[in-house]
Amino acid sequence: MPELARIRDIREKNGRQLFIVEFEEHIPDYRLKKISSDIEVSLHDGRGKSPAQNKIIHALIGEITREYMGPVTPLQKKIDAEDTKTAMKSMFCDLVGRSEFSVANATMSDATEFIEFLVNFCIENGVKLKNKELYKDFNIQHWVFCCLIHNKCAIDGTSINVEKHHAANLVGMGRNRKKIDHLDSCFISLSAEYHQEVHNIGWERFKAKHHVDFVKLNAYWIKELKIK
Repeated sequence: MPELARIRDIREKNGRQLFIVEFEEHIPDYRLKKISSDIEVSLHDGRGKSPAQNKIIHALIGEITREYMGPVTPLQKKIDAEDTKTAMKSMFCDLVGRSEFSVANATMSDATEFIEFLVNFCIENGVKLKNKELYKDFNIQHWVFCCLIHNKCAIDGTSINVEKHHAANLVGMGRNRKKIDHLDSCFISLSAEYHQEVHNIGWERFKAKHHVDFVKLNAYWIKELKIK
C-alpha cells in the first residue's frame, strides 16, 4: 500500500542523490521488518490537474454514465454521473492500492493515471465513445496498448476479426517468422478491414490518415497475447 511522505532534504554522496523523507503516519516496526531495501517511488510535481485533464475526466464519466444509464433527464443525468464517478474512483483506488482519490484535488500525475484507468475501462468494456478522438489524442500510445491487450481494433473499437499488425520490423515479405525477435517489433491491433488497408497504402499513410501509432511490447505481453 502506498505511503504518503514529504521530501525534507536532497543530498549528494558519491555522485548519487540521497532523499530524506518524512512520512505522514508512523510505520509500525513489524511492517518495517518486512519491507525490502528496494522501494518504488512516485515523484509528483505538485501541480494540480489541468483544465484539459478535468474536461477529459468528466467527459469520460459522462460517456460511461450514458452507456449504462441510457437517456435520462438533466437532473437524473447529474445524479447518475456522480454515482458513476464514485464507482470509478473506488475501482481506481482498489487497482492502484490507494485508500481514497479526489478528482477535485488531483495532481497532474494523479489525473493522468485516472484518465488512463478510465480509458482502459471504456475500451475493455466496449463503451461507445462519442469523443473518441479526444481520448486518443491525450495519449495515443496508451490507447493503442489498451486496444491490443483487450483485442479491440484501435480505429473503430470492434472486437470482431481483430488482428495484430506488425507496424515495424514487419513479419512476412520474405522474412522467416520463426526468427523474428518480437521485442524488436511494434504493434497495433486492427480489424481485418483496416489490416488490409494498412498493407495496401503503407504504414506512414495509414498512420496519418487515422491518427494512430504503434507500440512496443515487453516479453510478458508478447507471451500473454500469444504473438508468434
